[in-house]
Amino acid sequence: MIGQSPARRVAIAGVVGALYVVLSIIITPLSYGPVQFRIGEALKPLVIKYPAVIPAFGIGTVIINIFSPFAGPLELIFMPLVDVTGGAVCYLVARGIGTTFGTYLASLVYALWTAAGVGVVLTVSAGLPYLASFASVAVSEVILLLLGNALLVRRV
Repeated sequence: MIGQSPARRVAIAGVVGALYVVLSIIITPLSYGPVQFRIGEALKPLVIKYPAVIPAFGIGTVIINIFSPFAGPLELIFMPLVDVTGGAVCYLVARGIGTTFGTYLASLVYALWTAAGVGVVLTVSAGLPYLASFASVAVSEVILLLLGNALLVRRV
């Protein structure tokens, strides 16, 4: 995205954010709870090539989590912050390593960061055990983000 106009960066972020929301809400029953599968998560590795989309995931998370049965401060403030910081860490890890392996490692870090945040929310909001919540969400996050890396980052 370097060398692109600010308007183009905002437009790309808007499109990615909207896709993230639509792809996550489309399978609403699977988007919440201890076993989550938000298809939109596969878009997250795009932060590696397009860091302007990082805030789009935070905003998208707010929109998606409005519909969550656990909606509250953790879902509407904490989780968007988890997504934004995770996106920034993902970008920095990928740029710091600078290889294909680095993009996959960065996507893995983002997946585990997100799963850790969701684990906190499920423990506090639903009284579920943290490690079990983290592990169950981590499985889908790792699959989706590594797949997203392979399909989007490597090809875009």
